[in-house]
Amino acid sequence: MPRRKSETIIPVAPVDRLIRISGAERVSESGAVALAKILEELGLEIARLADEMAKHTGRKTIKEEDINLAYKTWKKTKYT
Repeated sequence: MPRRKSETIIPVAPVDRLIRISGAERVSESGAVALAKILEELGLEIARLADEMAKHTGRKTIKEEDINLAYKTWKKTKYT
C-alpha cells in the first residue's frame, strides 16, 4: 500500500520508535501521526516563545538557553 503524502513535519518513523520505547508492542500509523502532530504543535509553541525571548534580548538567533527558558515558561503556564 503506497504511503500518503506526509501530514507532518516530523517524520512518523521516529515517533513510532518513541511510542515503542515507552512500552507499546504495536503502533498504528494513525497513532504515530497523531502524536507527531501533537509534538509539532508543542514544538512550534515553544519555538515561538524562544523567538520572543531571543528578540527581547536583541538577538535574531535562538540559542539553547532560549529553548530551555521557553520550555520552562511553557511548562509553568500549562501545569500551574
